[in-house]
Amino acid sequence: MSSRGVLGVLLTGTIGAGKSSLAVELGELLARRHLPAAIVDLDWLGWFEPPAESGLTVDELIATNLEAVWPNFRDAGAHFVVLTRAIRSAEQVARYRRALEGVPLRIVRVTASPETIETRLRARDQGATLAEHLDESVEFARTLDALAVEDFRISTDGRAPEAAALELLHRLEWG
Repeated sequence: MSSRGVLGVLLTGTIGAGKSSLAVELGELLARRHLPAAIVDLDWLGWFEPPAESGLTVDELIATNLEAVWPNFRDAGAHFVVLTRAIRSAEQVARYRRALEGVPLRIVRVTASPETIETRLRARDQGATLAEHLDESVEFARTLDALAVEDFRISTDGRAPEAAALELLHRLEWG
């Protein structure tokens, strides 16, 4: 089976914006509609610090791993692919597109207010990790503002993940 007819979305946003929760909920909505979807949190494909001598970056490792697993999802019948990752460069997006072998990939920036993000991070993180994630959330937001690679934005502020996922499904025109 070719990638023709398969549709993809990359949910990006800063730490704590709700990318993963939105991806899970979108996957559930698609499953309830009998629309096979692969949901891939790209962070998990690169949870590894390559040795310096390898010359490999985490971003390249993620793209290489995506390239390796995507054919399995496609061949198993996935009609949709939902990716999540806080992106830092247009090259990352280009590399993910290449890894998906021509699947049209829409970029959606998931947003939330700084207050919402801080509340979410404080609920899940602590200590040095919390401090790091609070700092990174501001840095990633600035980077994404400068990149402006998204097709559109969706807010998760004050909403249940299902409501945001329904809006996303509608805006993507995925059924």
